[in-house]
Amino acid sequence: MTRCTVEKCFSRNGQIPSRAVNFSATGFMLEMDYPLSPGETIKIQFAPDSDETRLYGKSVCLGMVRWCAAQDGSCGGFYGVGVELANQAPRRYNY
Repeated sequence: MTRCTVEKCFSRNGQIPSRAVNFSATGFMLEMDYPLSPGETIKIQFAPDSDETRLYGKSVCLGMVRWCAAQDGSCGGFYGVGVELANQAPRRYNY
């Protein structure tokens, strides 16, 4: 688990503290106390010396919320949020 901050793109709500878990090449799950809606675009900020910065090649990533669900009994946050990274996601369409 890695602490990070999340900001909704095109919003002035500020940074939301969260933790990133369950990493893959194209995304991860966030644990946070604030629900996000599927389809929202977010900016995720990791510490410059974090493993995630080394994995993704940058400390700031853009992503899209794919799902959000309440987590009963979780110590990490009230909500689990699935994020697909915009700049790491495989292409889905061939033109």
